Amino acid sequence: AQSASGWKKRQMKKCALQTIQLIKGWAKNGNVNVVHYLYILEAELAVLQGKNEKTKQSFNAAIATSSRNGFLQDRALAHELASAHFKAHGDEFWRNYHIECSRTSYQEWGCSEKVEQLYVRCKDVKE
Repeated sequence: AQSASGWKKRQMKKCALQTIQLIKGWAKNGNVNVVHYLYILEAELAVLQGKNEKTKQSFNAAIATSSRNGFLQDRALAHELASAHFKAHGDEFWRNYHIECSRTSYQEWGCSEKVEQLYVRCKDVKE
């Protein structure tokens, strides 16, 4: 989302807003298994809008909610996306923290190939 062009960003924002409304409806109707997706989408929308603090809050909420509800793969994804956000903003401490948490979560979920992919893609991040 961070490297998209102006037209592409507008399209992504429109799609995100529509999907957020859809998921909010599901959550309102009692489907608690989608709340973490809502936070992930809100974080990505905040990235597109340049709202740094909202981005951090939404990623943290996504991580906490997916952890609490046992969605390891979605916790891993939220950490991975948060890592990309912090990397784009030059914050190596939080980038490294989130990529390590992502690797750990993917490993706990049993997805060793994704863990290996992250090691290859993020060679500079040590354990």
